[in-house]
Amino acid sequence: MLEILSRIQFAFTVAFHFLFVPFTIGLIIFVLIFEHKYYKTDDAKYKKLSDFFGNLFIINYAFGIVTGIVMSVQFGTNWAEYSRAMGDVFGSPLVIEALLAFFLEATFTGIWAFRKNRISKTFRLVTVWMIFIGVLLSSLWIITANGFMQNPVGGTWIAAEGRVVFSSFKDLFFNPYSWYMFIHTNLSAILLTGVIVIAISMYHIQRKHHADTFKISAKIAAWVILLSAVAMPITGYTYMNFIATVQPDKINMITNGVSIMPEVSAVLPIIVKTAFHTMTILGSIFILFGLYVVVFNDKLKESVNLKKIAYFMIPLPYIAIITGWMVTEMGRQPWIIYNMMKVSEGISSVPVAQVWFSIILLVVFYVILFFMDYYLSIKAIKKGFEGEL
Repeated sequence: MLEILSRIQFAFTVAFHFLFVPFTIGLIIFVLIFEHKYYKTDDAKYKKLSDFFGNLFIINYAFGIVTGIVMSVQFGTNWAEYSRAMGDVFGSPLVIEALLAFFLEATFTGIWAFRKNRISKTFRLVTVWMIFIGVLLSSLWIITANGFMQNPVGGTWIAAEGRVVFSSFKDLFFNPYSWYMFIHTNLSAILLTGVIVIAISMYHIQRKHHADTFKISAKIAAWVILLSAVAMPITGYTYMNFIATVQPDKINMITNGVSIMPEVSAVLPIIVKTAFHTMTILGSIFILFGLYVVVFNDKLKESVNLKKIAYFMIPLPYIAIITGWMVTEMGRQPWIIYNMMKVSEGISSVPVAQVWFSIILLVVFYVILFFMDYYLSIKAIKKGFEGEL
């Protein structure tokens, strides 16, 4: 029961955290595009779009930090043995992530939040670039740590001590699994944000609120959706070919819905297979949607019914991301560090009642956070450009 509850708690906290992470990754890319256009053309429309979507980035970035802290804390509560085992490996990437990536993005996000209208056009662009680099580095180092769990290279398992001894930073950093995951994950974030940006743009176009300006963001979002949707299965195919060489049982779960590991329940491989097919079906829908919004961009912006379709599309990239994460994490069971440490060996020795209490507390806390983020985001979206109601 302790292992099951610990898994549920971690899955819940990670899934909720990932409501914010991909959106902020994609948003800063859109802000960077608009800011570049503003720098090159001096067109106020691009500045308005940069400020508008930049405000959305700040709101969701703040909530992402809060949920990320909670996710990190539970390593030391529910997963103490795992934390001890992975201490050497986690040390380098997570320290770099905290000292370099987080402080870089946090510092310049603060400048953007409080000084963007008081700094030069050049420094605005530099600020957004620094945030973008920080966000990208942050995702890279987190995925590097996760990549070791999937394909442990750069470390040696010392069975007698129950821990990994870090041996090669080069092998850890250039782990192919991490780079496949990094590209695929960031493409999914860009796609998700493209869907949300086009829906927001259509909302303002329909209500005649700076329609000419939001037509620009709608057109850019349409191309972003199409290009990222087409790139996803291409990177996914090469990703899967590599997984077949390092995690053959995961491929067996995906294709046959069974596992060769006796510790894995019969239900889990079926979940992995269903999640994978859900993700691929949604991927096909995204390609079709991307083609449509590019080819019929003008018609899309004027149609009320098609605007509703765009609204309906918003949850689908989130579902695709979560199902993809389920394939990645559940597909390597029963291992928490592949072929080194099992999940059952990584949990803390804590009372079951304590885990129940923390799960209930987290659910209540996250429900409050969700509605706070939803309220602030919808308020910012409806408000439009700064100074307008």
